Parts: sequence; structure tokens; C-alpha cells
Amino acid sequence: MHHGLAISVDGPSASGKTTLAYALASRLRMHMLDTGLTYRAVAYAALREPISPGSPLFELLRHEVAAPGARPALPAVVYHGEDITDAIWSPEVEHQLRVISADPAWRHDITTHHRMIIDRHERMIVVGRDCATAVMTNADCHVFLTANEAIRRQRRRLQYRAMPGRTVSAGPATRLDDATREHVSSQPHGLVLDTTFLSTSATVRAVLHHLGDHR
Repeated sequence: MHHGLAISVDGPSASGKTTLAYALASRLRMHMLDTGLTYRAVAYAALREPISPGSPLFELLRHEVAAPGARPALPAVVYHGEDITDAIWSPEVEHQLRVISADPAWRHDITTHHRMIIDRHERMIVVGRDCATAVMTNADCHVFLTANEAIRRQRRRLQYRAMPGRTVSAGPATRLDDATREHVSSQPHGLVLDTTFLSTSATVRAVLHHLGDHR
């Protein structure tokens, strides 16, 4: 269990990718990086001060990875010394997130930042959008989760029912999701799973079986 291992997990919102990533990280004793939290943190920062790609933003922004065996809670996101982990889920940030995600320059900066984090850890799971195609292209295993849109909407509502300040949107798969799914399905170690009728434990078992001796 001391050799290196890299796993990417992609999929549309509420497909179960973050839940899977935490479960795998705990089972396989791996660090876990949620790339979506960084995008939200950048969107939060852009709403509060003038920033642009190429600025020293990441000197002020700290996004921790989840350590092996960590409890399934979001790792802290800190900006200017302030914990903004809850603030990055507001509808205001959600709107700005679309702007940041659509900007190629920001995507480049954020991807570079993520790769620097990944390089510091021998065993790493990266979860989010376009992880297999941009962030961790050389992973030992690429996983793409999908699920029926109605099921994903229901999951998101249940997930945030006790958190009224958070957005509960879970829209259709995007063109980026479709491109990533096609890429993962074409990879020798790629796995596409429809989780509509799968429990978390069943999804974890399917991925572990797919990993085989890579663990």
C-alpha cells in the first residue's frame, strides 16, 4: 500500500463523484482533491476584489486536500486568512462560477495550481470536472459517473435540505461532461458507471474491482 496511485473521478453535478472519492480515499488511504472547491473559491474572490488570470491569487488562497481516512466533510478553503468554505456555495458565487469556468485563462491558472498540489502527494484522488482530460491525464484509473437527471436533482435537494443557503441546482450534463465521458470510455483504464440505481457501496465495489492489482 505504499506505491503511488492516481485516480481521477469526473461526472455531472450530483452524480455521486465526491461521495465516491471520499469513500475510495478512506478505503485506499489516499489524499483527495476536490477541484470544484478551487473554482468556487476563485469565483468568491472575483466578487470581492478585482482579480484577473495571472494575478498572485493563489498566494492568498489555500485549498487543503482531504487527508487519508478523513471524515467526509469538505476540506477547508481559506482566503485572506478567512475560512470561506461555507460562503463559496451561495447563489451569487454559483453565478460567478460559470464566468470563471468559461474563461480559458482562468482554467489554465487553476489547472496549473491543481497540478502543483497533486505533485506533492504520492497517492491522490482528484474529483471534479475535466479531471481526466486536463488535471490528471496520466491517472492509473479514470472514472466517470453519470446518473439520470431527475435522480441527480433529487439527490442534490436531499443533500442540501438542511443547508438553505446553498444552491440545489443539478442541471443536464454539459458538453464538457459529454467530452470527458467519451474520453474516459476510450482509455485503457477508463470506467464509466451509471449510478442511477447504484448505492455508494456498490459503486465503490465496482471501482475497486476495476482497479484490480493497481491498488
